[in-house]
Amino acid sequence: MRKSLIAAITGLVAALAVAGIAAGGKGSSSLSLVVLGSGSVTTAAATAPSFGGQITFDVSTTQTNRPSVNVLCYRDGAWVYDGWQSFWAGAATHDPIFTLSSNYWTGGAADCTARLVYYDQRGLLKTLTSLDFHVNA
Repeated sequence: MRKSLIAAITGLVAALAVAGIAAGGKGSSSLSLVVLGSGSVTTAAATAPSFGGQITFDVSTTQTNRPSVNVLCYRDGAWVYDGWQSFWAGAATHDPIFTLSSNYWTGGAADCTARLVYYDQRGLLKTLTSLDFHVNA
């Protein structure tokens, strides 16, 4: 009787651990580039972003721990842009828009990566999904 009780408790603990990992894991996430233009919004498939232009993202995630998007851009292998915007309810009173320029990036094309990220319970940055895209000159 005691062995079967221990086996049942062990099985229950294992099942709860698996359920906890599933609930606290990355879940389902997607990230789509949206190019903002003068009065129009188009997906990146229709038009690529350009230097100095503005972009945002359609974000879908089951992660509830304050997801954000980080955009990193490189020009000829050199880092030129690092932008952050929050994509969780109540994060900000402004639209999460990235303007593709910086003091280090004053013109020209660049290759960028957008990462949908969050900080876990230990304060470690975790990437849910990422998207590479090119910015025209």
